[in-house]
Amino acid sequence: MSDCIFCDILAGSAPASVIYEDDFALVILDLFPVREGHALVIPRQHVAFVEELDAGVAAHMMRLAQATIAAQKSAGMTIKGHNLVINDGKAANQHVPHVHLHVIPRRGGDTLAMMFGWATRMMNIFGLAARRDRLDRLAGLLRERFVPPEG
Repeated sequence: MSDCIFCDILAGSAPASVIYEDDFALVILDLFPVREGHALVIPRQHVAFVEELDAGVAAHMMRLAQATIAAQKSAGMTIKGHNLVINDGKAANQHVPHVHLHVIPRRGGDTLAMMFGWATRMMNIFGLAARRDRLDRLAGLLRERFVPPEG
């Protein structure tokens, strides 16, 4: 789909900080993270809503989220929990109409910072090159520790 940034990333025609990819999905770092390590699990199947997603792909996305969490912890990130979020539809704050699962590391006591980050995360478009460099370095670290799920 030509007007979908995630489809462009999946096709290799748009940049992304890739942690993992396989025949069914891709795991990348969010360009506008709420917290350091904020990752997205994006299915290759282009559908806008969760109910349209193949059940096997949906289950695979959850396994990839688990592997992402394990890689984050293995990389030594200070993590006390995670938010796993799917914004399903425009009314649910979905900005890209392609199903994707947010994997957001939490440190504990960071609720206000996270809420502020979520509300303002796409406002800062300056310094994208430096941000991309940081994300690429972190993606490389996580990629080294990522253990692909079985099945």
